[in-house]
Amino acid sequence: MENRKHAYLVMAHNEPELLCKLLGCLDDERNDIYLHLDQKFDAISEDDLKDQCKYSNVFFIERKPIYWSGYSQIDCELRLLKAAVQKNYAYYHLISGVDLPIKSQDYIHDFFEKHKGRQFLSVTKVKNWKIASRYKYYHFININKRLPRKWSRSLRYPFALLQTCLFINRFRNSSLKDFYWGQAWFSITNDFAKYVVGKEQFIAENFDNGFFNDEVFMQTLLMNSEFKDSHSKSMSYARLIDWDRGKPYTWTIDEFDELMASKALFSRKFSMNKDPEVIDRILEKIQ
Repeated sequence: MENRKHAYLVMAHNEPELLCKLLGCLDDERNDIYLHLDQKFDAISEDDLKDQCKYSNVFFIERKPIYWSGYSQIDCELRLLKAAVQKNYAYYHLISGVDLPIKSQDYIHDFFEKHKGRQFLSVTKVKNWKIASRYKYYHFININKRLPRKWSRSLRYPFALLQTCLFINRFRNSSLKDFYWGQAWFSITNDFAKYVVGKEQFIAENFDNGFFNDEVFMQTLLMNSEFKDSHSKSMSYARLIDWDRGKPYTWTIDEFDELMASKALFSRKFSMNKDPEVIDRILEKIQ
């Protein structure tokens, strides 16, 4: 039976007050929320988070530590999807705990009803060595092995260059011929979500010991599958993220009009520490 509800898959690791406001934004009888709290994030209890929602069901998946750039990020996405696909939602939205919707829930549900069957991911074909090195070579020296991030950055490319000289290519005999990358965040249909979950073993075997492959694996699966024509090119991944002014930029009240004028449905990132005013203005506008 078709389920017209949406599933929000939230990965949170800090900003407990903002996370509460985000849950309040998503609280709607048409939504369920699946939440992963980083094992290192203990600033708020699960009961306090559940109390933010009156209409949405809130489900928590097992807490594990998430490490920058490593496979733990992919693993978390897959565990969220596996928990949610059992209920056959119309759409699955992956967002972080420092994101906010910048449109109302009525607008968002109407949008996805009008674009039913489309996949919203940021997708760009890989054409340069730097991006290709993320998945072609082994990255054992990585932050998910608990090494300092500066070590990972300084040693990653020399180690990849060494593997180039040794003619190592993890995908030499793979059925995947073209590779794609983009932002990790997505809004995808039930059929594609189930397809991704069904590829869990393939993903683990091919994208573990990589570097930022959470920005590669889903785009590559999509564009090498029967779902490739369902990719929405006009709206990309339906999110407003500014990489020109930051990594990414944290929005302030100065950009409120820019945020509201955007066609995007969601945006990141925000911080109660940097500018709570823009957050409250957005909530006032969309609720």
